[in-house]
Amino acid sequence: MFNPNPAANGNCTIVFDIDEQKCLFVTESFYSLFDVGIDHLHQNVDFLSGLVNPEVIAEVKQLTEGLALNGSIQITYRLEASQKQLTENRTLAIDGLTGHKIILCSISTTPAVISAPAPFDKPGPREQFLNSLIDSQTNFLIRIDINGKFSFVNRRFLKTFGYDEAEIIGHHFSKTTIPQEAHLCEEAFMNCVNNPGKIVRLVHKKPAKDGSLHDTEWEFVSITDDDGSVVEVQGIGRDITPQMQMREEALQIKDSLEALINNTRDHIWSVDRELRYMYMNQAYVEQVTYLTGVMPCKGQSSYEDSGFSKQIIDDWTVYYNRALNGERYSIVSESIDPMNGRSLYFEVSFNPIYTATGDIIGAGCFGHNITDRLKIQKELVDQNERLKNIASLSSHELRRPVASMLGLISLMDHEDFYNPENEEIIAHLFTVSAEIDAAIRLVVDSTMPNKRARTN
Repeated sequence: MFNPNPAANGNCTIVFDIDEQKCLFVTESFYSLFDVGIDHLHQNVDFLSGLVNPEVIAEVKQLTEGLALNGSIQITYRLEASQKQLTENRTLAIDGLTGHKIILCSISTTPAVISAPAPFDKPGPREQFLNSLIDSQTNFLIRIDINGKFSFVNRRFLKTFGYDEAEIIGHHFSKTTIPQEAHLCEEAFMNCVNNPGKIVRLVHKKPAKDGSLHDTEWEFVSITDDDGSVVEVQGIGRDITPQMQMREEALQIKDSLEALINNTRDHIWSVDRELRYMYMNQAYVEQVTYLTGVMPCKGQSSYEDSGFSKQIIDDWTVYYNRALNGERYSIVSESIDPMNGRSLYFEVSFNPIYTATGDIIGAGCFGHNITDRLKIQKELVDQNERLKNIASLSSHELRRPVASMLGLISLMDHEDFYNPENEEIIAHLFTVSAEIDAAIRLVVDSTMPNKRARTN
């Protein structure tokens, strides 16, 4: 729609399709000349809307409707906001490609000289301008006659696919199709021929002269003569190879990410606001199927016919709703292994899922089996309790007989070993030794309770 080489800021050119009621072309200098933003043409069919007095718009419309083919008028009007006075030359013509009536507007800040209109069937400034406009398009424009042969291709088509005009004009359109998709082009062509006025869309790969393939997207429509008979098929297309490459890369990334997620043993799933499954990785599907005997499916309710008990359904409904209300949190969930009846523990985090506008559309959940971790933690707690018990036994049960032994040894007569009193002390030492042995056994048993249980 925009000229890549706009005119100077003091003038601009606009081409308006009367039949389609839309601008086909406008130079970028339009915006500075009329002091408007880029949205103006999208919001107004008539580019003068809101810029000049409504009476002026009505007068310009009346003058335009009275124009004869190839006739011109000169209009002068003042912009309401800036009070800038502009002069416009407006000409009515026929687009040689589409057959539509078009208005050519040349606008400047100084009065323009009106030139005599040249006949449109002879090469002239307007025809040259239209040809230049067609060739400056970034889209492809082609015409195919009723026999399937090219009758016209624009410069963009030739440049993209590397052909000279003589290599295309008069040749069948199958020259620029690949064998695998030739039937698609044939079907689109016959659909246009058999349905005048119908827009037929086609996406297919088109080979260039050097053998490279381009992904292309087309809209075809038939062109009829005054009797309503189809004489040609016109196609407007564009090269979508970069978009298709980006899409392919995105699919590869998606597949890689999907493979990564499905190769983890952690459980990943999400539900929508109606608590229906939006996504589940393979680990979650397998775990739920193992626990309940029912395989969850995408789009299915997370609790109806799920195999879970009512209590579990009620609990998880609360969990999901907390996340759907914007809360981020984690819980420890307990399940029973159906094979051995043992408890399985999972740490589950809940996270709200937001749209770009900040609305919550679902809850994302991440579950991790922590059964082994809790088992290890319990063993560590038990071990700490045993160590505390050992420390207590060492400080009380063991120290008392040791202190008694040390006291008895200090009472012995070391100079006369056969002193009768030593015999009594030695007897007490045997008793204390037995107490020490019992205390040591108690410490050992507290250290290894399983061994003690087996011994007993």
